Amino acid sequence: MRFYSIKLPKFLSAIVRFFLRIFKREK
Repeated sequence: MRFYSIKLPKFLSAIVRFFLRIFKREK
């Protein structure tokens, strides 16, 4: 996930984090 955050911009990284948070809550 680190390489993803480095490749993607800050706002994209924030979106990815938000989605991951939602997936974790769903699980």
